[in-house]
Amino acid sequence: FLGDVNAWMIKHLAGIQPDPAAPGFKRIIIAPNPVGDLTSAKAHYDSVHGRISSEWTLRGGVFELRLGIPANCVATVTLPATPSAVITEGGRTLDSVAGVRVLAPAGGRQVLEVGSGNYIFVVR
Repeated sequence: FLGDVNAWMIKHLAGIQPDPAAPGFKRIIIAPNPVGDLTSAKAHYDSVHGRISSEWTLRGGVFELRLGIPANCVATVTLPATPSAVITEGGRTLDSVAGVRVLAPAGGRQVLEVGSGNYIFVVR
């Protein structure tokens, strides 16, 4: 039973998932889900390519996501963001950050693609 709770927390709350189109975590999906009254979540998964980490906080309407993507991997990141939201990474606008590609928004969320590295996304 405990394993099921841990798996749910990693996959759904922290949002760390393998991309079904590329099994083995070479491509990763990060889709955190703030739910209820929770204001933060933190999890990691040690894949064959290295540690994948996801940590988010939600305070005062500001969502912050800290990510770690292993070397030679690519992640599709889905952020809870309305079309009018301002999203930054490391304090800079997304169009000025190397390694971050903005994809089409989907269902009240903004979708990005990022390469390996550490990121701090803020949605206001």
